[in-house]
Amino acid sequence: MNIAPVSATRVSSDPVVAWENEGGHLALTPSQRAPRQIGRSGKRPEDTAVGCHANAAANLVRANAPGSDYMRVRLEHSAAVWTARGDLLERIEKKIRDRGPAD
Repeated sequence: MNIAPVSATRVSSDPVVAWENEGGHLALTPSQRAPRQIGRSGKRPEDTAVGCHANAAANLVRANAPGSDYMRVRLEHSAAVWTARGDLLERIEKKIRDRGPAD
């Protein structure tokens, strides 16, 4: 008996549906992904301003999906927290760049 996989039977352009179908990872296009950081290797995305802003954007996309008001509020709050963290990291990174190389 030939049974098509579930992912082959449903195709959606909705990023939230794609996120759910991909095992919980938001299916972002390459242009939407956070650019790679040049510099210290080993930094996790959430430890960079770009990564924090990418997480905030992903949460806002998920918050606009149909669902409960509770989940929308939680995701909007999470996006606000990621944005604040990203802004803080941007300020720190700017101060480090302005200070110049260590002697």
